[in-house]
Amino acid sequence: MLQGPLRSAGVFTLLVLTRSAVGQVHVDGPMRMTATDSTQRTIEGIDTPVTDTDLITMGVSRSGSVNWGMASGSASAIQLTLDPPASRYAEGLVVRFLPTQSSAGAITLNVDGLGPRDLLGRERLPLQLGDLVAGQIAEARYTDSVFVFVPHPVSGCPEGYVAANDHLCVQVDDGPSMSFFNASHYCTGRGARLCTWDEYIHACVVLGPQLTGLFNEWEWIDDTSDHTHTADQVGRWQCISQRSVGAVEHPNNYGEVRCCYRLP
Repeated sequence: MLQGPLRSAGVFTLLVLTRSAVGQVHVDGPMRMTATDSTQRTIEGIDTPVTDTDLITMGVSRSGSVNWGMASGSASAIQLTLDPPASRYAEGLVVRFLPTQSSAGAITLNVDGLGPRDLLGRERLPLQLGDLVAGQIAEARYTDSVFVFVPHPVSGCPEGYVAANDHLCVQVDDGPSMSFFNASHYCTGRGARLCTWDEYIHACVVLGPQLTGLFNEWEWIDDTSDHTHTADQVGRWQCISQRSVGAVEHPNNYGEVRCCYRLP
């Protein structure tokens, strides 16, 4: 419903179906309400938008519903369904969603079937552990052909990690057996990294029984020795166990992996 005297700088068309009280307004220029009473200068009865070019009310804007997406897909390839759907990837498009899985590393967003786009984090690097958390609202903004994650304050260690101190989180379960370079990639691909010797010995002594698989096999740390192509492994029989092993890819140079994550 339009109320109050109305003036338009352009062509104004009003179509009214009297019985059903349905109307359409087409204006090709600015529209100005001129009623003396401000309560009469209103447009009422605007419905929920059904396309991304529809007019929205203050209530719809405040609810954030036009930016909310229902998430599906996998941890690394997230699909979002907006209502109303997006017709294109517009610069500055903001989307919010509830991840169904906690994830980090290389992740893509595909909004309304428009095609996957990288979802990047701080400094446009892959997402870190604790960024996308299942059940915790996530927000991203489309810019320069990618979605950039809007970070939120990190509270506590990510899922699957336990705190060794106020800043260090250590993976509870030891990971699979692999080479040094694959172990490093394993951790960085999950938004973490291999533990240093200082971090490992501290966590081993402080946490002990809370870490599963401790002392059942050698584990890689982020350290090398003064030998050609060698890296260090720790924790075979006790916290202080340490040895040097070839870093080149070979089944004899394998070790298990346990990642560390440092809180900001």
